[in-house]
Amino acid sequence: MDLKTVIDSAPTLKKPRRTFTAEFKHQLIQQCLQPDTSVAKVAMQHQINANLLHKWIRQFRSMPPALTTQSSVQVDFLPIVLPSTPVKQEVPPPPVPEKKAFAHIRIPLHKEQCSARDQVIEIEWPVESVTELLLLIQGLTQ
Repeated sequence: MDLKTVIDSAPTLKKPRRTFTAEFKHQLIQQCLQPDTSVAKVAMQHQINANLLHKWIRQFRSMPPALTTQSSVQVDFLPIVLPSTPVKQEVPPPPVPEKKAFAHIRIPLHKEQCSARDQVIEIEWPVESVTELLLLIQGLTQ
């Protein structure tokens, strides 16, 4: 007799593979996550292998938070009571007129024969038009 025929002819008593619903898995996981609860004890109470229950817990913890909440749980919103006083809008302050900056320029005129009083040219000129001032000074020195 061939060994292969003996193994093939022997009756097998396989139990059908059990399947568990997502609600059942979630219920057991929530029991295991309670403080002072043994995973092995919960597994024995429900006649499943503790390693399988540990696997479910690992899978639960690796899921994104949005997927771990049950869809049947409804979150109610609290009403917000707003005051009836009108909201004041801040009015911007009136624009401050810009003060133009002026340069005070003193140009001493020295001549070899001069009196005790030296002559000085004093000019107040807006800073933003420096190029025109340069043309004026060049015109005076020629």
